Amino acid sequence: MATAPETLLPFARPELEARQARLRATLRARGLDAMLVFSQESLYWLTGYDSGGFVFFQCALVTADDTPIVLLTRRPDLLQARMTSTISDIRIWWDADDANPARDLRGILEERGLAGGRVAIELNTHGLTGWNLWRCQQALEGVCRLEDDDHLIRRLRVVKSPAEIAFMREAGRICDRALERVIGAARPGMLDAELKAEYLASILGDGADMPPNAPLFNSGIRAVFGRGVSQPRRLEAQDQILVEYPVPFRHYNVKTEWTILFGEVPGRQRHMYEVGRETLARMTELARPGTTLGEIFDAYATGLDTAGYGRARYGATGYSVGINFAPTSMDVPPMIYAGAATVCEPGMTLFYHVMNGDGDTGLAMGVGHTLLVTEGAPELLTGLPDDLTVIA
Repeated sequence: MATAPETLLPFARPELEARQARLRATLRARGLDAMLVFSQESLYWLTGYDSGGFVFFQCALVTADDTPIVLLTRRPDLLQARMTSTISDIRIWWDADDANPARDLRGILEERGLAGGRVAIELNTHGLTGWNLWRCQQALEGVCRLEDDDHLIRRLRVVKSPAEIAFMREAGRICDRALERVIGAARPGMLDAELKAEYLASILGDGADMPPNAPLFNSGIRAVFGRGVSQPRRLEAQDQILVEYPVPFRHYNVKTEWTILFGEVPGRQRHMYEVGRETLARMTELARPGTTLGEIFDAYATGLDTAGYGRARYGATGYSVGINFAPTSMDVPPMIYAGAATVCEPGMTLFYHVMNGDGDTGLAMGVGHTLLVTEGAPELLTGLPDDLTVIA
C-alpha cells in the first residue's frame, strides 16, 4: 500500500517517526507489549492521520517493538488514512447487522503474537465509547491483559515541538483578528448569534479549521452561564455579552475570553473587570518553569476571594490546549485546579481565564487568554484589548 504523500502530512515524516519512537520506548519502559490507540488527537499527533471517523469504532495498534502500526477503521476512511498519515497497514471492518470490529481487533492482536501480552488501552477519549470498550473487553478476554494507559500519549504531547508551536502562533493571530472583528460588529438590536457568525466567517476566512466545539456568545442574564445555550437573543441598548471561543489551525487550538458591554457600565461590573484583569495578570506571571498549576489556581482563588467574589469562582480555571477534534477544545488533563501537581515546562500551552458570574445581580465578567510557557516570561499567543469594551 502506498505511503502518504509528504505534502499531506501535518509534520515532517522524521518528526512523526520520532514521536512513534518515543511512544514505543515508553511502552517498553512500562513493561507493556503494545497499545490500543483510540484517540483521534493521539492518531494525529503520532501519525498525521486526519479524520472524523473516530465517531465509529477506530483503533490503531502500536507495538513496543518496531512492527508497523496497524489501523482498523471503516471503508470511508481508507483513503484519508492512506494519504494523511504514515500508516501503511490499514485494515477495514465492514458495516453489518452483526458487525463487531472488536473481534477483528482480536484477530490483529493474535496475528501480531500478542496473546498473553500486556496491552495498554487508551481510555480517556471520545474515540472510545462505553459500548466499544465493553466489546473490546468481551472480545479480548483471555487473549491479552488490558491495562489503563494512564494518559500515556497525552502526557507525551503536553510539551509542544517548534512545529506545533508555529501552528499555535498562527491560530493566535487568527484569533486576535476574529476578536477585533466581533467587537467591531457588536451593536444593540442584532442577534447575539450574528456575532457568532462574524467569528466563524473571520476565522474560516483566515484559514482556520472549523472549531471543535460551539463558541460561547452568551448575552443578557445568560452571560453568567459557563456553557452555551440554544436560541438566539437580541442585544439591547443596556446589555452584556460574554464571548469565549476556540480557534484551531491544523487542529491546534488557542482560546480567548472577553466581555462586551452596552450602555452604562455599573460600578460593580467595572470593579469585576478590574479584579479579573489584575488576577489574570498575576496568574500569567506565574506561568514559568517550576510553578505548579495548583499555584496558578491559588492566585485565581486569592484574587476573587479577596475582592469578595469567592461565591462566583469555579473549581478549575484553565487547562492545556493543543490538538483537539470534536467535541471539545479542552486538551485535558492537565487542568488548573487546587493542588494540581503538574509543573510548568517550556513548550506547554495553556488557556486560562477569570470568569465571574454574579447570579444575584445578573452581572458577568470574563477575561482569558492562551499562553506559551518559555524559559522566562510566558509568551501570550492571544491578546486582549487594553481596556473594557463598551458599546455606547
